[in-house]
Amino acid sequence: MQKLEQRRKQKLLPKRKCNLSVNIALTGTPGTGKTSLSQLLDLNTLSINDYYPKISNGKDIEGNWLVDIDKMNKEINVSNFSNTIFEGHTSHFLDGLDAVIVLRCHPDILKERLGSRNYKEEKLRENMEAEALNIITQEAVNEYGEKMVYELDTTSSKLNESKILLENIINGNIKLNKRIDYSETIMEWY
Repeated sequence: MQKLEQRRKQKLLPKRKCNLSVNIALTGTPGTGKTSLSQLLDLNTLSINDYYPKISNGKDIEGNWLVDIDKMNKEINVSNFSNTIFEGHTSHFLDGLDAVIVLRCHPDILKERLGSRNYKEEKLRENMEAEALNIITQEAVNEYGEKMVYELDTTSSKLNESKILLENIINGNIKLNKRIDYSETIMEWY
């Protein structure tokens, strides 16, 4: 318990005066900005996408990787890294993380973002529903608990604004404990 308290009292990344190693998942529904934001950060970043061939049981009929969480944790041993952002929509399932940051986006804006990537209607709907139902946040909370999971809404923020907010969360300067809830948007769809 003392270790946990010590971690909470320390700032998470690079401006610390201590030698604690901190590893953070940057996760969220596809289209929330994980890859774009992680590329702007001046931190070690590991993209889970780069490991898909090694950590998956092939692809489904639509061409989506079938990630095996056990394989992912064997291939990507978080304890072998320090001060690293693990980016990807399954990164919150990695064992041994110090915090999880879930990027969020209003489902209507998410639809626009994914539409520009030529997502099929069924896949668009699946991701919009996952976002509206807070699926990734709930998975992260189930894995790490409420106090270790932060949410950042990227709906209306410019990329650089989101970067600044993300860096402030990582450095422990702000805590976004309020949960984002888009569940009411589903009522408009049916």
